[in-house]
Amino acid sequence: MAADRPLLVLHDKEEGHLVYDLLLLLDGEEETTTLACFPRPVARFPSQWCLSFAVSGGSIVGAEYDWNDTYFHDTVMKVGGYDFWERHASPWSRRDSEGRLVRWWPMFRSYASRFLGGRHRDRPAMLPLPDGTVVRMDTVLFDGIYTFETLRPLPGGGGWHATPLPNPPVGPLRKNEITFVSAYLALGTRVWISVNDLTAKGTFSLDTKHGRTWRKEGTWLLPFEGRAFYVPKLDSVIGLTAGTRLLCACDVDNLQVVRHVWTDTYPRPWEERIISDGGHPPSEPSKPRDMPSLAYLGKGRICICRPMSTMEPSDYGPIVTYNAASLLVVELKRSSLPPNGNGDLHLARRGKMSYMWPPQGRESPYMGFIQPATC
Repeated sequence: MAADRPLLVLHDKEEGHLVYDLLLLLDGEEETTTLACFPRPVARFPSQWCLSFAVSGGSIVGAEYDWNDTYFHDTVMKVGGYDFWERHASPWSRRDSEGRLVRWWPMFRSYASRFLGGRHRDRPAMLPLPDGTVVRMDTVLFDGIYTFETLRPLPGGGGWHATPLPNPPVGPLRKNEITFVSAYLALGTRVWISVNDLTAKGTFSLDTKHGRTWRKEGTWLLPFEGRAFYVPKLDSVIGLTAGTRLLCACDVDNLQVVRHVWTDTYPRPWEERIISDGGHPPSEPSKPRDMPSLAYLGKGRICICRPMSTMEPSDYGPIVTYNAASLLVVELKRSSLPPNGNGDLHLARRGKMSYMWPPQGRESPYMGFIQPATC
């Protein structure tokens, strides 16, 4: 089995979801770093629907969730190669509380004639923990129709065992009312989430190993957007700021307050323009859009993946697709101050912007990292 490491997922409209290994490059002259992907995928998930992924224990596990159904895939990477094979359940199957595959009939999910879950930004979160467990949780909480569960690998690589978790105490939602999980992270076996809603706003945590009850941490929200993660080397929680999506850091003992924000981690104006194959800029600049994601590459180095598109995002128009993704590697360090050498956290190096295009010039509904547990 391959070791846990960050990977990049690209949703290709023709081939399904392609998973790529990463290659870190160092430019010695300018002391900058760039990130590239190996030319062939290490795994492929043939589904055309939106999938959520996690890498844990050398395996890539994906969960499909649309307005009809939920089911799981499992792919194991071969060490040192790019071959792949797939094992997946019937598309109309689901695991019960004992981990057995059972038939589960479709459940209609809609709100004001608008389907939920059909876009990647509405897909469930897949949060790996250090013990190999993956927590799967819906990020769209709709009228009581949402689930939280743990996925644990079965001995011998025979699949995954699903166990339901209690729903967080967000309070009763009114009919046709929607609320969202705005941010989440794992500290050891404890999962933290923030729910952003006028009536249910707050942050909750649950110890997946020793507890079965969510604890309300307060009415404040985690100051991130999407997933954040703890980096032991930096002794900080790293994420993207809500709204502006800049790289930021919080202290572990105070997750309410952002201690550092690095504005230099957003693409500069001249970096937003993608050069076409002919060496000429396109008719319109391709700007970073939705769904940025992070990957921790070790030694304080973090890569930010920002899908890029000439299309303006719209809640009611066609699903936005992306013609490229920008990849930016930065290195964070702590200043060496006496007596313990644990000084201020700062941006020590900013790499060159690099780009990835979908195969054969096609546009992609999604490009982003899957990050294994970091502690």
